[in-house]
Amino acid sequence: PLFFISCSQPNLVVKDFAIINHKDLSGANSFGSLVESLVKKQENKILTTLKDEVVLISDFVNIEKLNNKSKLGFLLAENLKNSISNRGILIKQVELSRYFQYGKSGFNMLTRKQSEIIQNELDSKYALIGSYTFTKESLIVFMRLVDLQNGTILSSATGSTLMDGEIKDMERESKRLNVITPMVL
Repeated sequence: PLFFISCSQPNLVVKDFAIINHKDLSGANSFGSLVESLVKKQENKILTTLKDEVVLISDFVNIEKLNNKSKLGFLLAENLKNSISNRGILIKQVELSRYFQYGKSGFNMLTRKQSEIIQNELDSKYALIGSYTFTKESLIVFMRLVDLQNGTILSSATGSTLMDGEIKDMERESKRLNVITPMVL
């Protein structure tokens, strides 16, 4: 017997594949798609918790290096800010590293005057915190909604995409070259 198989919606397969792997049709990374998938996984909790609230968002942190100096961490955070603000949630731009650090034991407050900082400086009860790590094959991204008053993780989501050269390049810390120009007499 001879069977003919056809697909009436070939673009649907390509579209689904692009979303799962967070790549656009040209093969470039779609970090917006990756972050949006994390937000959608937590959307109900985010919308109900952050209704009429201001949320803090920091750069995403590589959990192996525990720093925020890569383009990748910055880009993921910017995509998160877009996704959250498009849902009508207010975001406060603040340098969270002044008050918190991402240490081996998690997200830590750098002072014992917790309520004072939250009330006076940050003026927010909640933060969306992102981190990421790598395997040989993929970039794995984590996002959490955290209650800053007691440190409770209210929701969490994980997403991943295939590792490639673009991601590796973005993760490298930008190093400024000290070039000494010759003095002409």
